[in-house]
Amino acid sequence: MSGAPIVKLITLDSRRWRRPRPSPEPLDAARTAESGNPDGSGLGVVPPVMEASAGGDGGLPVRPSPPLTVAVERLGRTVVLVADGDVDLYTAPVLHRAIESALDAGPRRLVVDLTLVRFLNSAGLEVLLAARRRAGKDTDLRLVATTRAVWRPLQVTRLHEQLIIHASLPAAIAAPSRTRDEATTSGST
Repeated sequence: MSGAPIVKLITLDSRRWRRPRPSPEPLDAARTAESGNPDGSGLGVVPPVMEASAGGDGGLPVRPSPPLTVAVERLGRTVVLVADGDVDLYTAPVLHRAIESALDAGPRRLVVDLTLVRFLNSAGLEVLLAARRRAGKDTDLRLVATTRAVWRPLQVTRLHEQLIIHASLPAAIAAPSRTRDEATTSGST
């Protein structure tokens, strides 16, 4: 029996497991130092209790979000936005402002190229949905998505059924226009 593996099953009961609560003393000391009042009252910014660091000195490792860059290119009445970076909670406003300023110009077609996007979360999906709503019937909104990082969130949320998505930028630019007016008139013939 010495060669038989020993199997030990461990079950974790999440109702019995409790997270350790941080001690309030460092926060109170920081609040007192910032406000100057011994009771900790007063307005001001409370400095962080634990500094985050990339090393193993006890701090939590923090990966700052890489910046999102959006390049704008105009091709007649078509505006192409090329996003490069991660589209998350912190960088989604950059994409939102770029789309809004492009739509303010009133293009016939707006193509948002997401081929260089490495991460897309719900904040980015909301920006794309807001762009679709804002584009309305006057602007033909197209997306270019080729990577799993972009395709997977679109498929899981079923937004790929609501948005027009192409596999390449030339295909998105050359595709026939499908604004809502044209879609309703072509469906009635």
